Amino acid sequence: MTKKIIALVGALVLTFTYAIADEGMWLVNMLDKQLYQLMKSKGLKMDQAEIYNDKGGALSDAIIAIDGGSCSGSIISPQGLMITNHHCAYGDVHALSTPENNYLENGFWAMSMDKEIPIKGKSVTFLRRVVDVTEETKFVMDSLAKLGPKGIFFMRKVSGVLEDKYKSSGYEVGLSSMWRGEKYYMYFYETYSDVRLVGAPPVSVGAYGGETDNWGWPQHKGDFAMYRVYSAPDGKPGAYSEKNVPLKAKRYLTISAKGVKENDYTMILGYPGRTNRYTSSFELREKYSILNPVVSGVRRAKLDVWKKYMESSDAIRLKYADKYFGISNYTDYAKWENICINRFGIISQLEANEVRLAQWINANPERKAKYGNVLEDMAKGYKLIADITRVKEYFRESMVRGAEFTGIGQRFNSLIMNAQRAGKDSIFPADSNVIFFHKRVAKKLFEGSDVTADRELFKVMLRYYVKEVPASYQEKEFADLLAKCGGSTDKLADFVYDNSILTDETRLDNFFSSARSTQEMLADPMIIIVKSTGIRDYNREEDNLLTKASIDMASLRTAYTNAMYEMKRELKENVYPDANSTMRLTFGEVSGINAKDAVYYDYRTTTQGILEKMDPTNYEFTLKPQYEKLLRAGDWGRWGEKGKLYVNFMSDNDITGGNSGSAVLNGKGELIGLAFDGNRESMAGDAYFVEGYNKCVNVDIRYVLWVVDKYAGATHLINEMTFAK
Repeated sequence: MTKKIIALVGALVLTFTYAIADEGMWLVNMLDKQLYQLMKSKGLKMDQAEIYNDKGGALSDAIIAIDGGSCSGSIISPQGLMITNHHCAYGDVHALSTPENNYLENGFWAMSMDKEIPIKGKSVTFLRRVVDVTEETKFVMDSLAKLGPKGIFFMRKVSGVLEDKYKSSGYEVGLSSMWRGEKYYMYFYETYSDVRLVGAPPVSVGAYGGETDNWGWPQHKGDFAMYRVYSAPDGKPGAYSEKNVPLKAKRYLTISAKGVKENDYTMILGYPGRTNRYTSSFELREKYSILNPVVSGVRRAKLDVWKKYMESSDAIRLKYADKYFGISNYTDYAKWENICINRFGIISQLEANEVRLAQWINANPERKAKYGNVLEDMAKGYKLIADITRVKEYFRESMVRGAEFTGIGQRFNSLIMNAQRAGKDSIFPADSNVIFFHKRVAKKLFEGSDVTADRELFKVMLRYYVKEVPASYQEKEFADLLAKCGGSTDKLADFVYDNSILTDETRLDNFFSSARSTQEMLADPMIIIVKSTGIRDYNREEDNLLTKASIDMASLRTAYTNAMYEMKRELKENVYPDANSTMRLTFGEVSGINAKDAVYYDYRTTTQGILEKMDPTNYEFTLKPQYEKLLRAGDWGRWGEKGKLYVNFMSDNDITGGNSGSAVLNGKGELIGLAFDGNRESMAGDAYFVEGYNKCVNVDIRYVLWVVDKYAGATHLINEMTFAK
């Protein structure tokens, strides 16, 4: 079995959460037993039941999904101390920051529990049990199907029936399917909503190297943050209360301060969001040729505008830091994904699989009847909608996801439509929905944005829209407004921002000081923009093209995936379910990478690299003076190794979005690091695992603890933890 299969199958077949209720054992599907033996041969020193069992107390009880699965984390003390990535906490730290007390720039450390800051809306979820409900689910599906047409909400109805049955367990329950409906599992969860920020290093530590190093190697990020989970006094989940107490953990991770060596066994437990490993060549070609170029191009232009203004003012930097961080991550991903798709010939490899699939389908009359011309129809469908897909994506990126004040225009338009639906021709300052929009929605936007920067951004987005979207999709009101401005998108943007009530706080306050007619509101230039540049025409054209050709793309995608599953199973190839935000295990080993011709990257980095990259003229590579001083002093204490402090290391674990913050464990289940990134050579990994190139970038737990100990002086946190002997 090659390393590719080890990493790939280890990530997505050996899903220990597929345990059979009451037996506490692995679900036998394909190669589970062989894979467990393989894990042991690579360095696993734990029984299966120590990783997961429904009786509790296993490693899985220390692993959490943050905010529904946006990131992963783990419990590292008996008192509910939780660790995850800094970039997972970025939004919380940013929201707490002010120009006078900038936690994002300066870091935050609670030196006692009473100083920990509650985070409104924050939640962490523990997996408590998993039950195979495949037969029950299929019975419910058959029963409901007899009552009438399935419809688009059919599976929601099925889930509702089963979840109603199991909700009496006292846990939250959720039905998830694997292998496109081959298997169904009921997941039992506990969600705690009193979560408090404990500590986060400055952004110059947590995100050192910033966008420049994103997805790259070597990296030197201290990408970690700490929270504490609180429960009601009886240990149950509860809303924030001063009476709540630190969670008494059912299981917490032991920490290893021994470090890692090349070829060491590693495994990661977390909540990967989505993969698309059974995508067709047609779908990937659409992404490569249309979607990714549009996304990376338009969003990069947006980021360039923001960056210009962020560099002009610390106050503006704080306003846009979180938004910039969020958008830049996927912008770079789209760019590097295309590079990897091209470099590794992924589309050609998918096409080769489809040649096999066609032969397999045509070799059997029953399969031919079941799957028909799925490949031919998919090819035809994607070709039919290619042009409208491109145009629609430009519209979305420029006018829907573009300037922020067009977004508030959409909200304002909803206010008008709600009034019209209620038979009102006016709105009044005392209306509750008006107060909410004026005092909450609009106020928040003005506080968190710079109107001058957004005006410039709107100009850039309008240029994209007018250049890339045919005039036939522009309604008369927009065309008239553009003509009034002499066809100049810049003049149109200035006209809108000079005259709209939504782009000036004083104008907005004056407008809402008295009753206003809906016709007066509809005359606002920003409303004319958002009402005359909608999505309906694009969707209508796409539907018409496919309907005339009798093509149902959703059904074709399902049939394609099912056929590929069925073929691989019959040929005894490894068949694993795509990630779907349920808990997964991936195993691998610490390793470097032959990145490209004549370039080899070692598997770990040291603090020396931080100093080598340091550049006081580049925000992404600046350090706090005290931090630089500590690095140069080289007092690593118990966290160093032979005079060095290691910062990040690579492993070949198979991760994706949602895994950020996941615990990286050694063969004994001890915490050795946190997963925080992939590498640029692995950016095609959503669709295809490329042997030898898919890497996981992790922060060494010893660097984390050195920051907590030597820089923050938060030794009370270290005293909570348990270390391996």
